[in-house]
Formats: sequence, structure tokens, C-alpha cells
Amino acid sequence: MIEQDELRQQVEFLAAAAEAEPETVSDLKSLAVQLWAKFDEFSVEDLEDILRDTWRSRGLPFNDNAPL
Repeated sequence: MIEQDELRQQVEFLAAAAEAEPETVSDLKSLAVQLWAKFDEFSVEDLEDILRDTWRSRGLPFNDNAPL
């Protein structure tokens, strides 16, 4: 449970940064890979889904088709 709480906090931090500067943090795949380095019990795809859901709920722009 602590890992999930920590992941949730990190995703919220990234989303807040995206609100402040959307053009610098819109590549969800890149962000997912960065998160995976710390939260490797999740797949990159799962992390990307979590990020996508958070970005959508905040109405943030994102690049869903960026190459890795």
C-alpha cells in the first residue's frame, strides 16, 4: 500500500508540474519510463495508463503517441 501511495504522490507532483508548464511534460510514455525506474513492480504500460487518467481528469494536454 505504501508503494501505491508513493506512486500516487509522484503522479500528482508530475501533474502539478504539467499544469505549470504543459509543453515540457506532455510525453506520457517518457514519464512512465521515468516512474518505472522507481516503481518497477508496475509495467510501463500500467504507469502510462495511470498518467493518462490523471492528465485527462485534470484536462491537461498530452502526447499519447510519442516514441520512446
